[in-house]
Amino acid sequence: MSRVLAKRALLCHPDTPCPAIAAVGAEIAQTDDFGWEISFVAVGDPGAIRVPKQAPRVHTDELWRTTCFELFLAQPGDAYAELNLSPSGAFAAYHFDHYRTGMRPIDLPAPDIALDIGSERLTITVRMCEDCLPWDGTGRIGISAVMEDTQGCVSYWALAHPPGRPDFHHHDCFALTLPPLSGA
Repeated sequence: MSRVLAKRALLCHPDTPCPAIAAVGAEIAQTDDFGWEISFVAVGDPGAIRVPKQAPRVHTDELWRTTCFELFLAQPGDAYAELNLSPSGAFAAYHFDHYRTGMRPIDLPAPDIALDIGSERLTITVRMCEDCLPWDGTGRIGISAVMEDTQGCVSYWALAHPPGRPDFHHHDCFALTLPPLSGA
């Protein structure tokens, strides 16, 4: 059994509509062993979504160039971490000192990423140990998704969007605060 910490709908950036997707949502839960289970669901026509082929569960750069789900974890000061979680099973983790500067990879154990494609939804479920997360449990969180359809159209989904073009690194996108975690 797990404890749901947050369940949110993501908003499509108004400049990047995607007819294949009606909605995207995410849920963060704390597992009995105090890990995290993060589920992302895209509702619509999964057959029209470009899903990367299965890949090794290793740190892989540029996953955001196609369908990918992301977490941004605010850290003390202006620092933050970015986690890219691909339906392929590949992942990436980066630390930033400030807005889009000081980027360097974070060495994390490979998360378990499971993909399920149904007739009306694509779901990935990610399991990570809480102690592995580059987050102190107090900072704000951004949840986002890059969705590419089979025609090459890319849409950007987030909890909130800043004015202008899509930018998941912008502080406005860090729109979630979790309740206190237990047992950590």
